[in-house]
Amino acid sequence: MNNNEVLPNFSGQIVGNGRFELVDMIGSGSYGNVYRALDAQSDPCEPVYYAIKCLPKTELSPERIVCQRREISLHSLVSSSSPHICTLHEIIEEELYIYFVLDYCAGGDLYTAIIEDRIYQNNVPLIKRAFLELLDGVHACHQLGVYHRDLKPENILCRQGGLDIRIADFGLATKSRLSQEFGVGSSYYMSPECISREMKYPHYSPLHTDIWSLGVILVNMVSGRNPWRFATPSDEGFLGYLYNVDFLREILPISKPFNEILKRIFRLQPFSRISLPELKEEILKLDTFYMSDAELRDAPDNVREAAHDDYYRRAAPLTNLIFNQVVADSTLVNCSSTTSNFYSDGGPPYPKWTYRGSATISRRPSDLPPVSANRTPSQLNIQTFEAQDYRLYESRNSVSGCSMRSVSSGVESEGPITPETHAHEPAIDVADFSEGQTLDEPMLARMPVKMRSKQPRRFSFRNVVSRFKIF
Repeated sequence: MNNNEVLPNFSGQIVGNGRFELVDMIGSGSYGNVYRALDAQSDPCEPVYYAIKCLPKTELSPERIVCQRREISLHSLVSSSSPHICTLHEIIEEELYIYFVLDYCAGGDLYTAIIEDRIYQNNVPLIKRAFLELLDGVHACHQLGVYHRDLKPENILCRQGGLDIRIADFGLATKSRLSQEFGVGSSYYMSPECISREMKYPHYSPLHTDIWSLGVILVNMVSGRNPWRFATPSDEGFLGYLYNVDFLREILPISKPFNEILKRIFRLQPFSRISLPELKEEILKLDTFYMSDAELRDAPDNVREAAHDDYYRRAAPLTNLIFNQVVADSTLVNCSSTTSNFYSDGGPPYPKWTYRGSATISRRPSDLPPVSANRTPSQLNIQTFEAQDYRLYESRNSVSGCSMRSVSSGVESEGPITPETHAHEPAIDVADFSEGQTLDEPMLARMPVKMRSKQPRRFSFRNVVSRFKIF
């Protein structure tokens, strides 16, 4: 149901026993609206504003009610754990509506800062500081056993100037250390094991999926680009990365040390990915994200073009790769128990990667390895594991204090699912919010997307590069 059919525009109205005036609507989605709200108790000379998300309470399915409660539960749990998490100040319940009182961030979201304001363009100190703030916020959530599962620029807020990062929208968050809710999140930011289209995994780790998402966000901040649409061999960009782990340096002007960090983030074996404390240490040590002038002189034309000062302005940026999206719901807020040893690289191996179809190359750079028409997963340098190894791990480890049986249920843990942007949601019959374009972008279908039947995928380096070129 469209939010316009559920909620009128409440701008100008008073809620919370006269305390908050809903000044104007700043976001909307399928199931609610978000307002900039004035605190009537604040000093008129120094007014205080909040972001208030308004959701209906009536005519909700049992699943929707559970999702709302889960969002409240998990967001409340992490709200005060870090200055880099959007604070949930208060819940106001009326007969027909429920209101979430949250931080108001005048700077908007990270997407706006990256693409529209271009705050981070070639600004290494600012990128490092903002990303480290983001890492601290995510780490705080993980320390409390809460895994976001929908980290992306639209769900990360900032003050003007691109700092004071705040993580928002816990609508897809979970406390389950292992999840069977595949296809949850937003396509560009989902890990391969979470997408579960060309892979057959019994479970995936939401913690390690969050780490993957952080890597994509960092690429966004540095280059204004997404590295791929989907992290599956069906995607030409990701297929290029599977053929050559240095592929991103062939399409983006990134430094070798930064590329090494990305390779540790984008490891296919989730439990071998870099931990958040290690990632923080590597970012602190990094001198630059970008190629030197000497490296650029020897780089391919498309890399030099991507390094131009007007690249952000003229390029079709983060949103230009959106495709096959179905609006289902949205994260409306424009603000939007694991232990320390779980951050280690150790963990259960994932089962065998199942690659559907073969890969051939119609055009490729000379340094890409030749690929036969029947290239196997092992030839793609993808480590394989047996599923029984994973089952042994299951038998020795409970998940968030509950049984594996509870993990495989439709709703994995107590609490609600809130609005989000472009996000795949759990494969249960739960209607969740979908955001608009920048703050609240349309999100992908909740159920894992069904891929059209195709002929064996042909990898074209030209096609991939064209997605990063200036249009």
